[in-house]
Amino acid sequence: MRLRDARLTRPAEFERVFADNQRARTDFLLVLARPNDVGHARLGMVITKRLLARAVDRNRVRRCVRETFRSLLPQLPACDFVVRLIVRPQAGDEVRELGRAFQRAGQRALAKWPAAALPPSN
Repeated sequence: MRLRDARLTRPAEFERVFADNQRARTDFLLVLARPNDVGHARLGMVITKRLLARAVDRNRVRRCVRETFRSLLPQLPACDFVVRLIVRPQAGDEVRELGRAFQRAGQRALAKWPAAALPPSN
């Protein structure tokens, strides 16, 4: 699997997660999760100018979130995750406890949609 395959790229994919999801949060980020049919976890991010006006700061947060997601990818359930910045973080604090939030949101999503946790029947 390429890392490009582990990203949400279409607006319809984001809308599906926003419409019905399970959530977990850290001090700065909200993680939304919904099971998918792809068979592996995928990531989408919403990092707004309203909270971080400088592109350098937005890109730093994106890099940190992507790196945390990459390190956890083999352990995450097959869910679409959308990470949304909710409060302006201090530099270096943006991903504190993010790994635990990914795990919690994924577990909650699979508990809400147990049929999605079953492997597809051939």
